[in-house]
Amino acid sequence: MNTRHLDIVVLVLLVLFVLTGCGKNDPGLAKEVGLSKKQLADIEERIKPFSVVMVDGVTAVVPVAALPGEAKYAACGACHGANGGGGVGPALAGQTVEYIVGRLNQYKAGEKVGNQSNLMWGQAAGLSDQDMNELAEYIVTL
Repeated sequence: MNTRHLDIVVLVLLVLFVLTGCGKNDPGLAKEVGLSKKQLADIEERIKPFSVVMVDGVTAVVPVAALPGEAKYAACGACHGANGGGGVGPALAGQTVEYIVGRLNQYKAGEKVGNQSNLMWGQAAGLSDQDMNELAEYIVTL
């Protein structure tokens, strides 16, 4: 374990130690203190990049490796939304890998799929089959 991970583990354990038994501040009581679905979703979003694991019998929090398509999705998020919910472009969240890859191949071939196909032709033109699959596999996690 490198020192950065150790620092994160120590910080998390310190925070947990301080919060343990603090009534409403007890993280184990989050569902009991009446947090809204939006608040719970926001909390889940903030902790998504981390995973709790056991390291040498001690609970540790370690960063989760990003999916390969996550970095590629940065350009897509401008039109399709950071969480794939849509915006200028249609929502992608909830679609299948096959659907997304199929559409990207159609755009790459210059086919007109919808009113904004011309925006996608340039985006898809430089994508390899691997890029398309990685993007689609990331999008289905949104």
